[in-house]
Amino acid sequence: KQWYQRRVAITAGIDNYPQFKKFSGTVSKHVAIVGELSRIVQDYNLLEVSETEQQMTTQTSHTEIQQKLTRLLRNSKVREIDMIRLVLLYCICYEGQSGFSPQQFVEMLRNRGVAEGRCKLAAAIMNFGGRAVRGGQLFGEQNTMALTKKYFKGLQGVENVYTQHKPYMTEVLQQLVQGKLKESDFAWHGGAPIARVGEIIVFVIGGITFEEIKAVHQWNISNPGNKVVLGSTSIHNCQSFLDYVVGN
Repeated sequence: KQWYQRRVAITAGIDNYPQFKKFSGTVSKHVAIVGELSRIVQDYNLLEVSETEQQMTTQTSHTEIQQKLTRLLRNSKVREIDMIRLVLLYCICYEGQSGFSPQQFVEMLRNRGVAEGRCKLAAAIMNFGGRAVRGGQLFGEQNTMALTKKYFKGLQGVENVYTQHKPYMTEVLQQLVQGKLKESDFAWHGGAPIARVGEIIVFVIGGITFEEIKAVHQWNISNPGNKVVLGSTSIHNCQSFLDYVVGN
């Protein structure tokens, strides 16, 4: 009986070996990819870079951000594209605040050997999307309700400091279904505003981000009665967006 059981086990092992080998290869590839991603994150100090980006978009203390930016721009591990993105985010998020001084960070970029053309992106991003030219309240500026929410969020903490930012598109969708969209920002065409919104079509000229795509996907799951169809002329990552800014 024992001999028969061993034979059955050996036969089953031989039959399952191709599948085992396949799974083993998949696990090895997964471990290799995760290991490489971990190396990249560590080599380029991406955790601190990402945390600082998130804190800027959620309007963390200006003084604290200035100190973090100074430290990161002096860190030789931080890549050029990450340094540029940090400075551009600072320009957009803290424009108009007391002590706002992007030039000191642009000078630090020059000292790190960043080409002059890329250093000029700080001025370009202000001309493209600064307060004087953008509509709406991208970061909840002068919005009492938004500031109150941020205050209590800070007291309660967040689940993940690397996913604090929520796209402005999410706020627009909430205002739309609540009937609170400002006509000065989103004009109606063809009669009076609709009291109850069903299916929503959002089309963005100039490009959308993967974060916005994810936000709309999560919206559709949470709000089955207000399905959103999202479209755009392109999908941007950081580099393609900077190219778009320069071209416009």
